Amino acid sequence: MRPIFFFLTIAIFCLSCKKENVKGGDTVEVYLLKRSQFVTGKCQIDPLLSVLQDTAIIKNQDILEYSQSNYQFKLTDLAIQKVKTFPDFTSFAVTVDKKVIYYGFFKPSISSSSCDHSITMDLDRTSGNKIDLRLGYPSLMQGVTIDDERNNSKLIATLRNQGKLK
Repeated sequence: MRPIFFFLTIAIFCLSCKKENVKGGDTVEVYLLKRSQFVTGKCQIDPLLSVLQDTAIIKNQDILEYSQSNYQFKLTDLAIQKVKTFPDFTSFAVTVDKKVIYYGFFKPSISSSSCDHSITMDLDRTSGNKIDLRLGYPSLMQGVTIDDERNNSKLIATLRNQGKLK
């Protein structure tokens, strides 16, 4: 009787545990925006008024790896050359299967203007072929909240399935 009770207790415990099993997508890509508009009074893209370009500027095959701890994408030489041409405040969207995970702005480290309410992208000048994704520019201001989707579960699952997580 005791072994049956023990087995049932373990079975119920195991069945009651829910593991979040997020299914990844097929592609992670970065799109520039055809049209976008700021949220009034903020350096933030209004998702309701934004339209992705028809083709990705950084394609899935251009993404070589992603560091969850540093929020960095390592890109191909060709993709880095494209990023180097972005002017300050270039708006972009990181997508999984062309569904937007988050919006942001390209903010080079030499920019004199701030961007307090968005994820920002810059070239990592110390390690080559990497882009940094940060909260705000030049950094996250105290009291400002940014919806941080840089390690979104669908994004991470997709990159993990592709063997691109560092």
